[in-house]
Amino acid sequence: MDVATFEAAGLYDPEAPAASDRLALLEYLDGLGATVPEMVEADADGVLARMTAYLTAFVPVERLPLAELCRRSTTSEDRIRRMLLAQGITVDDTSVLPAFVADDAATFELGASLFGEEATLAFTRVMGASVSAIVDAAIGLFYGEVSATMPADTTELEWARINAEAGAVFALLPSVITHLLEQRFRSESVLAASTRDAVGQTATVGIGFVDLVGSTEWAAHLSLTDHALALARFESAAWDIATEHHGRVVKLIGDEAMIVSASAETVCRIAVALCAAVASDPGLPGARACVGFGDVTSRSGDFVGPLVNLVARSVKEATEGSVVVTGDVRRQLGPHPPWPLVDTGSHTLRGIDAAVTLYAIDTGAGDDARR
Repeated sequence: MDVATFEAAGLYDPEAPAASDRLALLEYLDGLGATVPEMVEADADGVLARMTAYLTAFVPVERLPLAELCRRSTTSEDRIRRMLLAQGITVDDTSVLPAFVADDAATFELGASLFGEEATLAFTRVMGASVSAIVDAAIGLFYGEVSATMPADTTELEWARINAEAGAVFALLPSVITHLLEQRFRSESVLAASTRDAVGQTATVGIGFVDLVGSTEWAAHLSLTDHALALARFESAAWDIATEHHGRVVKLIGDEAMIVSASAETVCRIAVALCAAVASDPGLPGARACVGFGDVTSRSGDFVGPLVNLVARSVKEATEGSVVVTGDVRRQLGPHPPWPLVDTGSHTLRGIDAAVTLYAIDTGAGDDARR
């Protein structure tokens, strides 16, 4: 493209300050394959220099209106809209979408024929939410680590080159995700197939909650940055410890981690190790945990049911640094548990009809203490 094209599109004014820098940016974007309409749209949104991340991360693809996508996929417009909405993408009559959406729609139809439309939509929402979390984390990584170090007089072209480098890194994400999926499918599942019923919705598992004690008061005395960094350390410890013990972090809810495994003992070991890790971090308050065992409903990667509610309520009965378990966990650990268990008495929990007896793990006398 020549200068006249940029001028005609309103992208370049030779009389403007730093006109030479703007022209260099436009020529750089042109070399990466950006079209004039794409540049105009990005410029209107104030993200012209950032579009290089997209250009280097993704291969340019054909884009089609919704009606043409429907024709190619032999899928109705309503169903494509529902699929895209479940992915977290809104469309209207003027939307122009990547041609591969037609293939996505065909895959969605196959899934709907096998599992039912609502179940397939629910799974699609999980994927959409997961991708959104990945994108948010990627953007946060760039602006938290790279952008913060850039001098105030960085030119648009310099920003564009830096964004292009970041895009090249993020372009590797699809292959990384594919490798992770392969490993998860090939490795022994956290929830063995034998723990699920024929419908695949119920599982018998160990469930644990680990939360930070007095986190509201603790957070009130920290800056937002220090608070975020501290929570990141807690989340990192939860993830690493659960993975090392062949368990899984179901979700992180601010100052609380939910852990699952087919084995009650595994969840206990994760809870004990995580509480110890938190205690060794001077920037975190203490942690406490509760572990239960029994039937739960598996739903979109999460677990729900009375047991989950019971464990979530019971964690508040644990003292700082301690792990309490339910009677079902006590029975699962057998006559010779890895740690002595101390009866803490009967507890009345909000929202739970019957009183609950909890047992505290005595880590000072258990096998973990002797290692």
